[in-house]
Amino acid sequence: MFSDPSELAATGLIAAVLFAIVAGLFNFMAEVGPFGDFSNRLLALTQTVDVGDVALLGIATALLLLTPDPPGGMGRPMLLNVTAALSAIISAYGVIRSLVILTGNGDALGKFAGFVATLGVALAAATVAFYAAKESFLKKGTQATSA
Repeated sequence: MFSDPSELAATGLIAAVLFAIVAGLFNFMAEVGPFGDFSNRLLALTQTVDVGDVALLGIATALLLLTPDPPGGMGRPMLLNVTAALSAIISAYGVIRSLVILTGNGDALGKFAGFVATLGVALAAATVAFYAAKESFLKKGTQATSA
């Protein structure tokens, strides 16, 4: 991995997003709000993940696909699979958060704005997940034929 700077950088970006997702799980288990109702727990679960994490996974995908692949390393298809899985989790977090925002208290226009913005993040994460998964299978196929 250290012989491939692109793979090392992508691994660091992936690890940062993984930490944000795990932090959300800790938030979910923590006591939230005065009543600790389930919607507050869902908001706490999803508050550690945002559009920046989607951008990090997009950059990691680009690093893994657009740079030369020297011999050695962890294997780019495996890292692309991890990227796809984390992007899918962020997408699910976004859908959960958007639904909680939409059904929460507050003025209708503000709730709708939060819903649309959060759903946009979920959609972006879903596209990164799809692309990374698709490309990981293509990379596996080219490695199998070149070996």
